[in-house]
Amino acid sequence: MYLPSIEVLKVLGYRNSKDVVFIERNPEEKLFLYVVINAIEDVLVHQSDRKSSFIKCEAHNWLIGYDDDFIKICEWARLDPDSIRNNYVKCMKKRTIRFTQKQINWQNYRKTFYKMKILTEREKRRKKGTLRNLRIQAHCSSLNFTSTIFLSVI
Repeated sequence: MYLPSIEVLKVLGYRNSKDVVFIERNPEEKLFLYVVINAIEDVLVHQSDRKSSFIKCEAHNWLIGYDDDFIKICEWARLDPDSIRNNYVKCMKKRTIRFTQKQINWQNYRKTFYKMKILTEREKRRKKGTLRNLRIQAHCSSLNFTSTIFLSVI
């Protein structure tokens, strides 16, 4: 059986980590457990390239958003979704999980890009400069960690 890293177990918290390591699960439950573990591993990434930033922000939004998919997957993995989310928020407050300004800027770029996809061609041409400026801003951003704690979807 695959055991997650120590960093992932710290994010999960003591009780959840104990359950992950010691409880026997059937293959379906393992699959859903690994979905949760994968999301936590994605959030712990420190790289600030575009793709890594998108993946990190998506995982963060999934964990912090507390939507139906998150709740169902936790329950199917025999994990308590409230406990997972509360431990994740604690790690955010302790700064175990942090975001760089570059990662945040890439997420802003992505949100703007998807908003522009539904615009008409005329509106797209008008807003093309905005997207270009966001891309330049993301490329030139610092790699220092921000002091802001994102306890909501970004």
